[in-house]
Amino acid sequence: MLAHHPALKGFNDAAGRRVLERLVRTTLITTGGVGRASRGEQITSIVPYTLLAHKAGFPVESSRLRGADTFIYQALRENMSRADNRLQEAIMQIFGRGIIIGNMPELGGRYDEKIELDILTRLSIAFLDGFQNTRMGLSREKSVAPACPAIANEMATDLLRFLFEYYKCMPTQAFTYHLLALINFELFNYTLKLVYAINELVQRPETVPAAMRDSLQPSLPQLYLDFTNDARSYSQEMAKACVRRDIEAYQQYLPSVLHLRLLDRYTEQLGRNSQRRARINDILDGSTSGPYYLQRLLLLQHDPSLQVYIEAQASTDEERIREQNELQDADVEFKENEENLAWLNEITDTAETDIERVVNLLVEGQRDNAIKNITGWYQGVGGIKKPHGVLRGSASRQSWRYAPTNDLLAVLVQVAAARLAQHEIRPIRLQEFLAFLEEHYGILIDRPPSIFKGAEYTAAARDNLRAMLDRLRQMGIFRDLSDDFTVQRLHPPYTYTDMVRMEA
Repeated sequence: MLAHHPALKGFNDAAGRRVLERLVRTTLITTGGVGRASRGEQITSIVPYTLLAHKAGFPVESSRLRGADTFIYQALRENMSRADNRLQEAIMQIFGRGIIIGNMPELGGRYDEKIELDILTRLSIAFLDGFQNTRMGLSREKSVAPACPAIANEMATDLLRFLFEYYKCMPTQAFTYHLLALINFELFNYTLKLVYAINELVQRPETVPAAMRDSLQPSLPQLYLDFTNDARSYSQEMAKACVRRDIEAYQQYLPSVLHLRLLDRYTEQLGRNSQRRARINDILDGSTSGPYYLQRLLLLQHDPSLQVYIEAQASTDEERIREQNELQDADVEFKENEENLAWLNEITDTAETDIERVVNLLVEGQRDNAIKNITGWYQGVGGIKKPHGVLRGSASRQSWRYAPTNDLLAVLVQVAAARLAQHEIRPIRLQEFLAFLEEHYGILIDRPPSIFKGAEYTAAARDNLRAMLDRLRQMGIFRDLSDDFTVQRLHPPYTYTDMVRMEA
C-alpha cells in the first residue's frame, strides 16, 4: 500500500489513509466503470507526471484511445525524420527526469534517489512502485501516411516546440495539464479538417483538397471563436452556426469514408488477378496510404478497364445485403418478400452507380451507431465537458458553440509564442497572434467567417476581440493600455518575462 511506502510518513492511521486515497483519486489516477454496463470501478489511466506512468499498463484497452496515441507518435516520428533515437532521447529528457528505466521488453523503472522532484511527481513514482512491471510489445504499428500530411506535421511541430520550450519553466502538474489541452485541441483541429477534406475529395476526386497537400495551405473550415458569452449577440450566433455546419460535415463523412473503404476492399480483391493487378498498380503508382492513394482509389473506379468489375462487386454486395433482409419463413410468398424489401429500393433509388447503392445501404444500417460515435468523438476532442475545451454548451446541441475556456486560450498563446520565437520566447504582438491562429488553424476572432455578410457581424467581431482582450487582461497575459493595434503584446504564461513580472 502507498501509505506504507518508505518515502511517505504520517499516513498510517485511518485518517491519513483516507486523505491519501482522496489525493490518489483526484490527482494521480482516472477511474471509470467496468464493462459496457459500467458496474463497479477500475483504474483507466495514470496521470502522466512522469514517463514511469507506462509501468502500470493502463489503459488496458487501446480501443479507448481510438488510435490517437499511435497517430500522434507516428506524426512526431515523421517530424523528426524517423530518427527513433532522437525521439526517445527527447521523451526521456522531458518526461524521464529522476527515474531509471530498463530495456525492452521489461522496461520497469524506479526513482534514481538523486534528483529532487516536485511532490506530485515523487508521489506518483511512489504510487507506481506498487505495480508489477507490464511487459511491452516488441512489434511496432504499421506506419501509415496521414491523409493530411502538412497538418499532421504542423501538429507534431506544435507539440515538440511546446514540449522543449516549456518543460523546464512550468510546474509538472501545470505542464502536463497544458500538454493534454494542446493534444486535445490539435486532434480536434486535425480531424475537423480531415472530415472536410475527405468529403471534398469524394465529391471532386480530380483535385486534391488544400488540407491534403504536402505544404500547409488555407483550408476549410473557418472556425469562429466567441468570447462575449452573450447568448443574444451576433458573435455567439456565428459561433453556433459554425458548430451546426461542422456537425453536418461530420454526418456527411460517414458515406464518404464508407465509399473509400469499399473501393479499398474491391481493389484488394481485383488485385488477385494478374492482369487487373497490373492496371491497378499503374493507377495507384506505388501509393499504399495517404492523400494520393485515396485520390487514386476514387479515380480507379472510373477506369474503363476496371469499372465493370468494380460495379459487379458492388452489385454482388447489394444482393447479399438484400438476402440478409429477406423473410426467412419458408411459407412466405415471393410478393410478400418483395413488399418487405421495398424500403431498400427507396434507399438505393437515389444512387447513380452500383457502388453508391451499396454505400447508401451501409449508411442506413450503420447510421445510428456511427453518428453516435462520430458525435462522441467531436464532443470529446472538442472538450465540451473539459475545463480546457474549445466547445461549450449544454446537453442540447442548439446551445453548442465555439467558445474556448481560459485554459485553452492560455495554451494557444503559449503555442503561438513558441512557434513565432526566433531564439527564446518573448511577448508576441496581438496582430501576430491573430494571424497565427488564422493561418495555422483557420481560427477567426476579430472578423466574421465569409458566410456572414453585413455590418452587424463585422461590429460583433470587433466586440468579440475586445472581449478576448478583456479576458486575457484578467489572466495577466495582456496588459497594454494603448489602442494601437500594432504594438499591443501578449505575454505567454510561465515564460521568463512572465516570471519577472510576477516577482516584481
